[in-house]
Amino acid sequence: MQRIGVLSLIVCLLLMAGVPAVRGDETPAPSQPGEGPVKKPGEVDEKTRGAIEKGMKYLSAIQERTSGAFGEQNKLAATSLAGIAFLSGGNVPGRGLYCKNVEQAIEFILKNAITPSGYLQFQNSNMYSHGFAAMFLAETYGMIPPYTQQEPKVRKALTKAIQLIEKCQNSDGGWWYDPIKNSSGQGADISVTVCETNALRAARNCGIAVDKRVIENAIKCVKSAANDDGGFSYRVINGKKTEGSAFARSAGAVCILLALGAYDSVEAKKGLEYLIRTGMPEKGGMQMQFAGAYLYYASYYASQAMFMSGKQNWDKWWPFIRDVMLGQADSRGAWPQSEGGSSAYSTAIALIVLQMPYRYLPIFQEGVDNAAGTQPSP
Repeated sequence: MQRIGVLSLIVCLLLMAGVPAVRGDETPAPSQPGEGPVKKPGEVDEKTRGAIEKGMKYLSAIQERTSGAFGEQNKLAATSLAGIAFLSGGNVPGRGLYCKNVEQAIEFILKNAITPSGYLQFQNSNMYSHGFAAMFLAETYGMIPPYTQQEPKVRKALTKAIQLIEKCQNSDGGWWYDPIKNSSGQGADISVTVCETNALRAARNCGIAVDKRVIENAIKCVKSAANDDGGFSYRVINGKKTEGSAFARSAGAVCILLALGAYDSVEAKKGLEYLIRTGMPEKGGMQMQFAGAYLYYASYYASQAMFMSGKQNWDKWWPFIRDVMLGQADSRGAWPQSEGGSSAYSTAIALIVLQMPYRYLPIFQEGVDNAAGTQPSP
């Protein structure tokens, strides 16, 4: 089998040595949220810092002390996203104000790593949760101090989780909600496919072997979901798209195409145009799109897509999505329950989005031309 991931191992080795993986950044991770380097003047203002700090305190307070889990429902996904939120602020195992929260979240994931299958599951959760959990383990793996008890456990669970994802890829090149190769004629769900492919990408970044052909087939699957208007269908069955376009899943599709380097593909270009046309504030589309039930899902993927697409789009998107997120926060520092079944889920995603400018996580850095030291576009 062809494997990829050698160059990405350098990123994780640098992280393990305490060196950030951001271009031109030699500043260590902050000891607590909000104290990290702001890469551009005014990108994270005091109001945003305050909301982040308040949100982190709230998220820390609602973690179950005995299990390390977050949320009332979909605990595996909520815990994984909460862990990523803490990582986004520079909190890593053994370091940072919320390092213990990260460590406890890792332990919860490890306790629910079903062997020998490698399926990450809790209370009948599905492949969505598996994908988020695998991505969280991948993001933590390069940051865990070597020779600790967690390090080999995380590697084993992550390796098996990635192998399961590879084995469950169906004939359309994507994934369904169940961990089976044959999706019983359901085809590939594009949102699940994006989630699993993001986990593969994160694992590849930290040196875990990933079959190159699985990635290539996933890209083909996402591309085959592209509609004429630039948006993406909900499913692909027998290589054909089945539905019209919607903003949230289209944001996920564009995000993964950019993340995997398909910047110049017709599907990525038209998809980005679709997001800009229906989502950028001056177009008036985002308020309508976000009036639906998928505010946080859409924010999570659209922000990554805009971030990776470059300075011009990010500089327009960031002030808007920042204000949208800040406008949703309540007096506790929490974001109210929407999709995901708990405020832990929505709070975690809001914090991930608001801390994206810190540029700490490898998963939010590839393909960016707006990193520190980058000159403005002409």
